[in-house]
Amino acid sequence: MQANQTYSLVTLDIDGTMIGEDRLVKPELVEAIQRVQSTGAMVSVSTGRTFKPALRIAEQAGTAGPVICFQGAMTYDQLTKKTIRHERLDQDVTSKAIIALVSVVPEVMMFLGDDVWVEKRSEWTNAYGERMGIAIRDTDSLISMSDKKPTAIVGVGEPSIVEPLVGKLHSQLNGSALVTHSLPMFCEVEAIGAGKDLAVEHLANLLDIDRDGVVAVGDGKGDQSMIEWAGLGVAIEGGHPDVIRSADQVIGIPEQSGLVNFLNDLLNTGKFGPSD
Repeated sequence: MQANQTYSLVTLDIDGTMIGEDRLVKPELVEAIQRVQSTGAMVSVSTGRTFKPALRIAEQAGTAGPVICFQGAMTYDQLTKKTIRHERLDQDVTSKAIIALVSVVPEVMMFLGDDVWVEKRSEWTNAYGERMGIAIRDTDSLISMSDKKPTAIVGVGEPSIVEPLVGKLHSQLNGSALVTHSLPMFCEVEAIGAGKDLAVEHLANLLDIDRDGVVAVGDGKGDQSMIEWAGLGVAIEGGHPDVIRSADQVIGIPEQSGLVNFLNDLLNTGKFGPSD
């Protein structure tokens, strides 16, 4: 962090960064975000969550900036209520991802529009839909829907299986898709144009903000790219080892008010403001 640097864009991961195990946005975080935005800086969420759950947290937290979701595959402008960026999977990559995932993990989900499509419904699937506030739809064959250009294909399984699967599938797809995992049990496949770094870069360019003026905060493997890209990359204590190694700074977990304290420290030293 440069001594005289002013930050005009803050991008925040949600799970494990803004909220902890209780999944609640704390009033102290809402207050800190309001203070940041009162300086003329913009705050956006950048998450692996789907659109509706991401927007709900953004509204609860009072972030006024565009919502980046699906690991950067989609960006939605809250002000104009329009999607300003949306990268979708093509048929070939979708088919390959489905075939690879169904042979290894018990749950495979296709994210299409506002819904999630599955071949096998389980208690976990139903609970996920209820928790995230999204509809779970049934299909006899996900492969038959490969031409629908979904936003993401997600395999769900034991972390010990998913961790090596991410690397293996990345090699199998040979750079034709983004393969990552926002949570240890998720193997997520999005279009190659997705990625939180690309989404944050696109947003910064729209706002005419240099990368040095961007702060990115997160804890998961899917956050690594934006943390590396940002002028100030911040990881959460106990986060993915690769994220910790990539970060300029490490802060406390939500239960320790890590993000709140971090934002307030920058506020108190006059580090936030509008872009020139």
